[in-house]
Amino acid sequence: ATKRIGDSFFWSGVIAPGVYANYNLRLTTSVLGKLPAAGPVEIIIFNPAPIEAALPAELATASPTYHNILIDYQVPPGMNIPGSTVIYEGMITQGEGQQATELAWLTGTSGYPYLALGDSLVWVGRVRENVYVRYSLRVTTMNEYGLRLSGTAELWISSN
Repeated sequence: ATKRIGDSFFWSGVIAPGVYANYNLRLTTSVLGKLPAAGPVEIIIFNPAPIEAALPAELATASPTYHNILIDYQVPPGMNIPGSTVIYEGMITQGEGQQATELAWLTGTSGYPYLALGDSLVWVGRVRENVYVRYSLRVTTMNEYGLRLSGTAELWISSN
């Protein structure tokens, strides 16, 4: 079909083994990159089994790759950060009196397990055999009901 700037581009289907995508895009000028389109993309990863792992070098150029995915997770105590091995166990208090600081206690990561309000969390791992993710998040709020993390993610999907 012939399309012009501002026209819609809708598509749904399997983009790799175990990965389904639903595109709801608008065509834009070529200023935004190789495929001049912008809009929401819903990605469903079937049978995820996350493990913390480094991103393989060959995936750095894999297609499709998704950058700047906006993340805003509210994670209740005892639950995983979606698509990761990191579990928010709850809050702890470090120090005493006026020097006391509330910290989020995390398990399931090889990194430092305590985060204060405003601290960053970077997690890289494999979601399934052909899908890797890198989270770059910050603690925006925490209380007895949950931990709020906001930031971005990058997603690499291999067709193998």
